[in-house]
Amino acid sequence: MTDVQTRPPGGRAAARRAAGQRPRRRRWLRITALAVGFVLVAGCGAGYWYYQHLNGNFQAGELNLSDVTGARTAPNAAGQTPLNILLIGTDNRGTAANVALGGGADDANRPGLADVQMLLHVSADRSNASLISIPRDTLVDIPACHSEDGKTTYPAVKKKMINEALARGGPGCLVGTWQALTQVHVDHYMMVDFAGVANMATAVGGVPVCVNMNLWDRYQKGVGGTDLKLPKGVSYIQGEDALKWLRVRDAWGDDIGRTKAQHLYLSAMVRELKAKGSLTDPGRLMSLAEAATKSLSVDKPLADIRKLYELGTELREVPTERITTLTVPVDAAKSDPDRLELRQPDTEQIWKLLLADRPFDDKGPAPAAAAPSPAPTPTPDPTPAVPVAKAGVQLTVQNASGAELRAKEITAALVHLGFTDATAIGGGGNRPTTQLGYPAAQAAQAHAVAAALGLPAAALKESGTGKTLALVIGADWPTGATFPVTAAPTQLPKSAEAVTADDDKSCMTVNPQGRIYTY
Repeated sequence: MTDVQTRPPGGRAAARRAAGQRPRRRRWLRITALAVGFVLVAGCGAGYWYYQHLNGNFQAGELNLSDVTGARTAPNAAGQTPLNILLIGTDNRGTAANVALGGGADDANRPGLADVQMLLHVSADRSNASLISIPRDTLVDIPACHSEDGKTTYPAVKKKMINEALARGGPGCLVGTWQALTQVHVDHYMMVDFAGVANMATAVGGVPVCVNMNLWDRYQKGVGGTDLKLPKGVSYIQGEDALKWLRVRDAWGDDIGRTKAQHLYLSAMVRELKAKGSLTDPGRLMSLAEAATKSLSVDKPLADIRKLYELGTELREVPTERITTLTVPVDAAKSDPDRLELRQPDTEQIWKLLLADRPFDDKGPAPAAAAPSPAPTPTPDPTPAVPVAKAGVQLTVQNASGAELRAKEITAALVHLGFTDATAIGGGGNRPTTQLGYPAAQAAQAHAVAAALGLPAAALKESGTGKTLALVIGADWPTGATFPVTAAPTQLPKSAEAVTADDDKSCMTVNPQGRIYTY
């Protein structure tokens, strides 16, 4: 017996909505964690009185298992600050339920990988939210991490798939990896598994999806396939069928198509929750909270329904038409064409927008900053998971800016910030941009210096050996003790497309070259 209903509830109105769907060209990341995490924080308010029971369902861990810190955006004129939550979907098969849903019993003892990772950025004034994703096959540098119990250390590694960071200690290592990439502080994380996705879809009451032809992603031993079977048009899916939809690949042609299908699922879920009044129905909210918390892992400060209630109250203020999603621009990796790498300087532009708390849509004004400058100044994270001993950081400073005495000025500022072993030296030549070079073993120290000075991620470069960091002040930093961020971009790069949940009502096009059987 299937969970699919070929006729969407709502009669003619729903049919008209389905008929009005239109295709778009986008690239989206797998959405498993987002679909569960966002619904949970938006809908747990009515379960406040139930918190004692629900709190027992949580799995909680350390927020950051690395030494890498990120910068926080300064408060706006009203004293408000943005919120960043890393949403994670894991393929962990450590339970019988997850093995039954995801297959791969041989992987039951393997640490889970982060097949889904998306940063939910909520603006300081809570008027808009952005969801930024990085594809799982993207090659990145993963910082040194440690296990939750502190007994195991994982050395820093270069050019590894970003989804592997989760297996190097837990979600806290993925948080550290994102902070290293973005130079932005992450406030919380939420992680969900296969069973959580299926349970949430059922608790919601089904999610509408659409295909342009009859689809059967038939399973073939040794090849794969989900066995998802859908008729042409709109179908409401829940339970295991919802998970199958999120995992289908060949039907859409590639991973880019799969991430698009996952994003369509999320947008449809948000619209369904609002249309059915789920966020104001205490009975349905209890069901949602029960289903989500049983399969949810969060950082320790967030492992309390009261905290989620407060968070949900804030997030409900964000209108659906101001929630945007995008995947960072990527290219085929030079070292491995089957992998991806972040496209620069496009991705760096997105991180700058994020730190400046700029909206990704054009439906509202940029948030007001505490100062008259166009963008707020980033401030170093005051509570890193494992504080770096600033006094022991060996650092040389050279002036290549063309301005006089810059090396001495920045050295004095570093000493004032606690980096007492900073030393100004001659040389440096002339260079347009500032750069902080660091040996691989000193990555955490480099990120601590960068956070203190407000340096962007693009300014950091791994080079050399030993223990000494080398800061070269470029022409882009002619004055001041903090790297200037007033030139923050005001819009996304052309390679990044942001779409709102209200606008996203496409019907997926089946790939005729895939392993698809019509019926």
